[in-house]
Amino acid sequence: MTRPLLIFCLLLSTLVAAQKTPATPAFQFPIKASENRRHFVDQAGKPFLFQADTGWLLFVNLTRSEAREYLMDRKKRGFTTLLTQFSAHPDKPNRAGQKPFLGNDFGQTNENYFTHIEDVLRIADSLNLLVAVAPFWHSCCRDGYGSPGKYFDQNGPEKSRQLGEYLGRRFRNHNNLVWIMGGDNDPGSDRAAIDALATGLHQTAHRQMITYHASATHSSTDVFDPATPWLSFSMVYTYWRGKPNIWLPPDQVPEVYEVCLNEFNRSDRMPFILGEAQYEGFEGNDKSTADQPRRQAWWAMLSGAAGHAYGTPVYAFPNNWREYGSLAGLGSMSHLSTLFAALPWWRLVPDQWHRIMPEGYGTYGDKDWAPTALLDDGSLAISYLPTARPITVDLTQFSGTGVEARWLNPRTGEYITKGKLPRTRQKITPPGAGDWVLILRADSFRDWLAALPTPRDK
Repeated sequence: MTRPLLIFCLLLSTLVAAQKTPATPAFQFPIKASENRRHFVDQAGKPFLFQADTGWLLFVNLTRSEAREYLMDRKKRGFTTLLTQFSAHPDKPNRAGQKPFLGNDFGQTNENYFTHIEDVLRIADSLNLLVAVAPFWHSCCRDGYGSPGKYFDQNGPEKSRQLGEYLGRRFRNHNNLVWIMGGDNDPGSDRAAIDALATGLHQTAHRQMITYHASATHSSTDVFDPATPWLSFSMVYTYWRGKPNIWLPPDQVPEVYEVCLNEFNRSDRMPFILGEAQYEGFEGNDKSTADQPRRQAWWAMLSGAAGHAYGTPVYAFPNNWREYGSLAGLGSMSHLSTLFAALPWWRLVPDQWHRIMPEGYGTYGDKDWAPTALLDDGSLAISYLPTARPITVDLTQFSGTGVEARWLNPRTGEYITKGKLPRTRQKITPPGAGDWVLILRADSFRDWLAALPTPRDK
């Protein structure tokens, strides 16, 4: 064999081998709590941002090919996680006409129903997406599995535990899976059965994390003790102060940052996420426009959360679910993920004492509240302003000779350079109307901004 031919063959064999070698996944599932119990990490210790879209009826209302289409779209938009349900109601079949149980008996599972779920989970895993599953939706209105006198009541704690063991054995090898107990309701009279279901899951699939989805304004740790063996992360849930059409007095519905800071300040800490809040695009007198879910996401991430969930009517996958892909709030979620992917977000600590923004942060309890989070070494701070107004920043809190300031337009993803500011206390104003994100970086911080779109000066 001639030397040129030998070199060609070696190059060809190398190329073929490379094509057969699978790409290293971005995250090595399953996820777990970090050592400081503030966020999630994968098996290699890489921090995992729980940025979720709510596709609750993914397994029920979509075919396998439609599920792939939806999952690929959400992956492209920067989401890392999907919130789903195995079943919203035992009498509702999936697209193939299958129901999860025979005669609503937890001891008689329909294998075909769960086979479809496994197929979709494998698609999500191939895209390196985490799936957070509520197996059997309890329901806010007692019309799901929490219906009085039915389902959990009829099957009882022992059958519920056996069902949990069945699910754990069947799904424990799906590393991209975490569990959500309950579903939009406190456990109430079904506490023993839900606890038994979660215990069965935990004992047979102990590497998969579990949380509880309580009723609005409650977190997982409000309804279950954080020392509960199966509870490994918390979910907070609220809407907004003054929201109509809710079973609570409107003035008793806290804003997202309020419930997040309450959870962050607990002494018995565990990672927590904003799992449910106002969805974008609903009709009615409390229809949400893009600014509401965008505020919720930034409030959560700058108030100690390890992630958040964004929602639209897509959660139920109506026939026109693709039309919601143009919602402005959905587009703005990718701008948040782009920024956080470029910096060590897991080291951000809420600035509850307003050291960085001593003036202009708004009124606690109102929708104009502007949170700030600071890196644990004091080298970088991020503030979210729901509305444009002059603010005072105290740059003496930073080290070095100066502080670089940049504005992010969270609606468009555009970065605007404010320039290098002296380390003094001074007043600055956003470059336009609407909501804005202010990024302050000390000289000592590394040049992470190189990974972001080129800014324009202002």
